Amino acid sequence: MTGFSVLPFAEHSHESRWIGRAKILGPPLTRLPTLTVGLLGVQVLWSVEMSYASPYLLSLGLSKPLMAVVFLAGPLSGLVVQPLIGVLADHSKSRFGRRRPFIVISAALCCSATLLFGYTRSVATLFTASGSFSNNSLTIWLAILSIYCIDFSINAVQALDRALLVDTLPTSEQPSGNAWAARMLAIGSVLGFFLGEVDLPRWLPFLGHVQLEVLAVIASMLFVSTHLLTSFCVKEKICVATSSGSKGLKKEIRNIWNTLTRLPRVIKQICYIQFFAWLAWFPVLFYTTVYIGELHKQVSPPARDDSSAAALEEEATRLGARALFYSALVSLTANIVMPLFIVQANEIATLSSLQPKNMWLERVRVHLATLWAFSHLIFALCMAGTFVVSSVRSATFIMSVTGFCWAITQWAPFSLLAEAILSHPTTDGETTSIYLEDARSNRRSMTDGDELDEDETRHLVDSDLEELVSSRTPSPEQDEDGHYPRIMMNHSARVSQTDINVSPDQMPHDASPLHKKDNGLSSQAGAILGIHNMFIVIPQFLVTGLSSIIFAMFDPQKSVLHGPHPGNTLPANGTIATSGNVTGQLLDRDDDPSVTGHPNSIAIIFRLGGVSATVALVLCWRLARELKRT
Repeated sequence: MTGFSVLPFAEHSHESRWIGRAKILGPPLTRLPTLTVGLLGVQVLWSVEMSYASPYLLSLGLSKPLMAVVFLAGPLSGLVVQPLIGVLADHSKSRFGRRRPFIVISAALCCSATLLFGYTRSVATLFTASGSFSNNSLTIWLAILSIYCIDFSINAVQALDRALLVDTLPTSEQPSGNAWAARMLAIGSVLGFFLGEVDLPRWLPFLGHVQLEVLAVIASMLFVSTHLLTSFCVKEKICVATSSGSKGLKKEIRNIWNTLTRLPRVIKQICYIQFFAWLAWFPVLFYTTVYIGELHKQVSPPARDDSSAAALEEEATRLGARALFYSALVSLTANIVMPLFIVQANEIATLSSLQPKNMWLERVRVHLATLWAFSHLIFALCMAGTFVVSSVRSATFIMSVTGFCWAITQWAPFSLLAEAILSHPTTDGETTSIYLEDARSNRRSMTDGDELDEDETRHLVDSDLEELVSSRTPSPEQDEDGHYPRIMMNHSARVSQTDINVSPDQMPHDASPLHKKDNGLSSQAGAILGIHNMFIVIPQFLVTGLSSIIFAMFDPQKSVLHGPHPGNTLPANGTIATSGNVTGQLLDRDDDPSVTGHPNSIAIIFRLGGVSATVALVLCWRLARELKRT
């Protein structure tokens, strides 16, 4: 872990009893990738929606004001769905676990919605005549419905993926687990950009005749297969009872509010940092392609006709997408390399003074919160660089550097948050496990800070759910008198008295209590992660409103929808069907050459994001200092 052992936490009266233990099937080297591979499918599907939703809706004839309402589905779903699904999963008593049943159901809904999004025209043709007004209207409504279903279901899946990671891994493995989660997101981004550049109908004509149809099939299959793999290989502990009983929707919402108001100090700090960090990030995620594209247009000859304008727009978007591709590669590299430079608290505690300390790697290792603060500094400097950037090459370099910051953003806060949740201290009356203790050694495993001697303790109850059923039959190790002759032959079983107050952090990783009462925050992990996501989503509303004001002041012709996303131009092979004057809608650009003399409105938004990143830097630096003192 990275330092949460003695921080003060708020007390909660939430109490649960558990059966079994969380475990991951497979070899040790594959367990973390198996646990986090679902996020790869999430990121690929996000890439498909964000790349093709805008141009597809425009090609269907939907107006931009209405499309703005459609794209409120993303922040609304993140604001509402993630906290609610987290609370519902926290109180689930399913024999398959708290998270996996919801993951499977949400993944099936998301897969169906994605396929509907790719084949809306074909589905509408089943009920209406092709080319008719009713056919076009039904196609638009089906596309809108599919986008809302995708956003709501994928937000649920993403929240459950994160909660499953928190539930499954012990505190000491949270940094590594969240690092793998960030790697999967980065791989998904790279894969999404790669698939968008390939002429898929040419290679996979049996999946569809246009790019969007093939992408929808590939993304949905990848999304479902990765989550089925995780659901099969990850075994959860089972919640058998809660003190809260059944709740209605109003009580669940009230529970979310109570959890929000009683969050421990460290978790509140992480949420505040995330709020200012994402105020800085959303402009970059929204406007990078348009920003680089406008720099390219400023040095390019003005378009003389519609075809040359379309070619210029396509080239500008391609350059913006290339910058995002480079950023994704940098992010993936950082996700692989940077975990090597993180120092963990347990490593510091066990470091012997006889070990050499002049190794170059040891000298440069830092606390995870410090690295997070450093990423905010780099991001703020990159946004300040927009004052001097005037070429596509320099802008591409700056946006590529932000890939390093993006890697840390997808890793550090989630790891720190998971550690804070799992490090909530247990109360005196909480029963966690039954251990047998060696009275001759006079070692107390319940003392704070003492290491549990694995050679002198042994956990006697294997609480896997299958063994619970078979526990009624005699053990094969018992003799005829019912004794356990082999246990005294084990040198690690020299025991003579019991201790039922062993804390979770002192338990071996392979230990598993039969019944466990949890009064800490781990039983509310889903709700807390949902609340954390609210601090990420709310800045999107603020950025949209602020962007509208800035565009109205400095660039009235620009849409708040920030023009095309990466890959939102019409492909050269015509893989997206068009109707009407779609080219003019997609361009939506002031052709007046004098526009280049106006202040770059997107650069102004970037610089304001840099100011917000500076605030996040100060808050994160304070958090890092506090954690390093513990």
